[in-house]
Amino acid sequence: MKDSSMLLMALAVGGLLAIQGMVNAQLGKALPHPLQASLISFSVAMLFLGLLMFFYGIKVPALQTLGEIPWYLYTGGLLGAIYVTTVLVLIPRAGVANVILAVFVGQMLLSICADHFGWFNTPVRTLDISRASGCILLLGGLYLIQSRA
Repeated sequence: MKDSSMLLMALAVGGLLAIQGMVNAQLGKALPHPLQASLISFSVAMLFLGLLMFFYGIKVPALQTLGEIPWYLYTGGLLGAIYVTTVLVLIPRAGVANVILAVFVGQMLLSICADHFGWFNTPVRTLDISRASGCILLLGGLYLIQSRA
């Protein structure tokens, strides 16, 4: 896959995150508690993934295999639950653009650190003036968008 195709795919998925946030926010308002909305969201996701695995003939990993995986690699689901629940609670209060941009800026700042230090065996890309300037511009954009709230 070409780099431009991957970039377009990433842009499309980024747009889907905004839609996910809006849909989950409405689900959270339709139910008595936000955690119920998160549970439904993740249950639908699990069902969808199960159907995909069935369709492609992919088996569930063996318990032995799961036991050999470092514990911290299981925290992705926990982090996803925190993200989904936080976004569905904040969007009705702060607005879609404010929340999604703040999430994006947080992702970028932590990603810059992860690149710089090579966290979780990622390739090292040291912080240089260009990347630092990008971070400053992101923070400025966040400030400008939030100041209109």
